[in-house]
Amino acid sequence: MKVKIKYSIIFLCCAALLFTAACASQPNTLVSGGTLIWSDEFDGDSLDLAKWNIDTGTGAQYGLEGWGNSERQFYRPENVIVRDGVLRLEVRKNNPEADSGKGAFPYTSGKISTGGVMNHDAAVKGQIFAVMPGDRVEARIKSSRGVGFWPAFWLIGANSNEYGGHKVRGWPRCGEIDIIEVRGGQENRFSSTIHYGPYWPENRSIGDYVLLENGNLADEWNVYGVTWNADVLQFLFNGEVWQTIDLKQIHADDKRYFVKEAFGAKTGFIININLAVGGGFVQNAIPADSAFADSAPLDDRTLLVDWVRVYR
Repeated sequence: MKVKIKYSIIFLCCAALLFTAACASQPNTLVSGGTLIWSDEFDGDSLDLAKWNIDTGTGAQYGLEGWGNSERQFYRPENVIVRDGVLRLEVRKNNPEADSGKGAFPYTSGKISTGGVMNHDAAVKGQIFAVMPGDRVEARIKSSRGVGFWPAFWLIGANSNEYGGHKVRGWPRCGEIDIIEVRGGQENRFSSTIHYGPYWPENRSIGDYVLLENGNLADEWNVYGVTWNADVLQFLFNGEVWQTIDLKQIHADDKRYFVKEAFGAKTGFIININLAVGGGFVQNAIPADSAFADSAPLDDRTLLVDWVRVYR
């Protein structure tokens, strides 16, 4: 698969952007090795709840209706499926909460994380696993397909909320690393971005996107990853570094953005995987009703994950 690295400023989650010489590429640099310290191959017939939490609802329970991005899905455990060695996060247009008047969102979908609270099972709460600076986290993914879908594989600081057991910093001071986000209907490209800085509207983001010269992220399996320490962050696509962000330089330019604090934090980052519907990143588009027809391919409205692995 040929890829073409595009350099541009991208706008995400209503964040102001700072684009400097801190962002550059190192194409054809392979990153591998290390000791495998955590993984899920999604074997068996259900999600391993010793490794993951399942998020539910619209985000309203956290004061983030629409999960802070004007998203339109209600996350439910029923949309998180493990089958044939693959994690499936499926979007459906069948929200019983909306039908009963308890929720305004007609779509349901799935979201899992290694931190926070598994609010469909009060017996399990708190952080399960955090990726630390110096680690490399990767996942083998096949994207959903179609306008209105927003698949994402991302990390957020474990001190973003009280469920991690750390002093709460909140977003974006806790730091966020978006390893892959796909804008539905444009499955020939994906974005990778970091978020940091003081609270909105003083927050900052920086990132780029990869544009495929041929191929489609919904047709082919690809491996997406990131590795970083307090000084530098590198995004990976099929093992190759395609974007490098100089965290040390950003910190030196303006210490008010808390870059060293966020990306060098010993509390680490929790892993998130989700398939959203609508939201600002996809210009608030929603899927066509035809996407949910019995004749429509189920995989088109499904985010598929073969495995997630963390190396140290």
